Amino acid sequence: MGRKFLHSYWFWYFSGIIFALIMMQFQKGPGYMDSAYYTVGGLQLFEGNGFIEPFIWNYLADPKGIPAPAFVYWMPLPSLLTFLGMWLGRSPDFFWARLFFLLLTGLLPVISVYLTKSMLREPEYSWIAGGLGVFPGVYTLYLTIPETFVPYMVGGGVFLIIAFTGDNPWIGGEESFRRFFLLGMIAGWMHLTRADGLIWLVSALGVVIWRTQPWQTVAKLRIAISGIIGIILGYLILTGLWYYRNWMVFGALIPPGNSKSLWLTSYNQLYAFPNDHLNVSNWLRSGWPAIFRARLDSLILNLQNFLVVQGSVVLVPLILAGFWNKRKSPMVLFGILMGVLNFGLMTFVFPFAGARGGYLHSGASLQIFLWSMAIVGLERLIHWMKKVRGWNTRTAMSLFGSFFIFLNLFIAVWFLNQRIFGDDNTLIWNKSIDQYQKVGERLTRLNISMDAIGMVNNPPGFYWATRRPSIVIPDGDITHALAAAKQFGATYLLLEVNQENLIELYLNPRDLEGIRYVGTYDNVHYFWILQDTKGSMRLEYQFKN
Repeated sequence: MGRKFLHSYWFWYFSGIIFALIMMQFQKGPGYMDSAYYTVGGLQLFEGNGFIEPFIWNYLADPKGIPAPAFVYWMPLPSLLTFLGMWLGRSPDFFWARLFFLLLTGLLPVISVYLTKSMLREPEYSWIAGGLGVFPGVYTLYLTIPETFVPYMVGGGVFLIIAFTGDNPWIGGEESFRRFFLLGMIAGWMHLTRADGLIWLVSALGVVIWRTQPWQTVAKLRIAISGIIGIILGYLILTGLWYYRNWMVFGALIPPGNSKSLWLTSYNQLYAFPNDHLNVSNWLRSGWPAIFRARLDSLILNLQNFLVVQGSVVLVPLILAGFWNKRKSPMVLFGILMGVLNFGLMTFVFPFAGARGGYLHSGASLQIFLWSMAIVGLERLIHWMKKVRGWNTRTAMSLFGSFFIFLNLFIAVWFLNQRIFGDDNTLIWNKSIDQYQKVGERLTRLNISMDAIGMVNNPPGFYWATRRPSIVIPDGDITHALAAAKQFGATYLLLEVNQENLIELYLNPRDLEGIRYVGTYDNVHYFWILQDTKGSMRLEYQFKN
């Protein structure tokens, strides 16, 4: 009875949701810029404003002003899910923004169990993968906030199921049009989640060619053509309106400016203004030692990410053993290829974005696959030990499986404690939003118009907390900040504790040409961007009185 219970998909679904519900009680807001971006994107849709942004968080696409077109750098699916939650709850409350992410979280252990069953000699041990899906280690922090993690994890797992599991009444035969159509839809889901999700469309087309081998016979060629059409149709059903919107707004299928991120020589150049120097010539002028060093640093950080986040350290040898044991499996070969492709893309092509979280995001697409491989490797190890030392398979699988699940739970709790509570057990997750709310109240007391544009570190988070427009502090010195302020009409500047750009001015706040230091409140320095002397003096008087 107990084993039957552990193989109930409903049990795993609700287990995943219950654990996520417990964890989400401590996250009362987005917590960091990426999540705030998707949350505000959903809010804009909920309030009927469409695909526009009341802020500018980078200048790559050369925006003309505020509001700016939304989702130029990042993709819209997390915001669409956020909007659906708000729409269903008829409320912009953060709980409703998270609703569909919570519902998707319940699918992680379900997909893990289903996929692992198809890979094990003894499918009854797939419950171990279910436990890893319930307690996903470091990823626990990101499960139910508006972000790409859970949609990408679910999409990657479903992709493998559709592409490589046997005949199924829901998805059809291995060469059926229905299967390839569904594969195209999942590829569309992946691309709408992240820009690098486009590689899943290319991979889906590769699956068709590999599966059908159309060069062999005319019949195989017909199946291949049918499969390619099915994939493209499925993909366009999910992405067609997105491409139409891009064409209408930008006159191109892909938003402008993203290619500039290829030529960064430091991460903060993502926020450069102006950014016409982000080109291959400037990249080459940085010198090959700097270019190689950036990729070496990214390689080290991404390897650490693989070991600690995706492999929970102790699972890595089991994952490698699973790869070896199933090295002839098409699913495993595909998974390894996609893992290498993801890793290479986020290490050597986009080293700065990859090292600063890009690989953490893109690697999530194969997390369920890696859990399955770890259980395959564990099963292989236990069977070998049975031959060598006479181990009892059931007892050993249960003991080791339980240990790995509790290890993932420990990692999850430890990481959440670090990121949510901090070293002194104070709630730090909501600190940034709470601080921005205080800033918003201060600006209101200073009679700063709600339409006045500020310059801040985190424009999406600032808007979520205050409903005030802003632009990001650009890379460079004060002259770059003033140039951006003039271009977009910013009238005040806020410098915070976690300052990177203009760090020297934060450490030594003072008047400079073009700005007046007004004062400091709650560790935030306020500066007036000079429009006229009377205006700056009036703000200084109001602040100090």
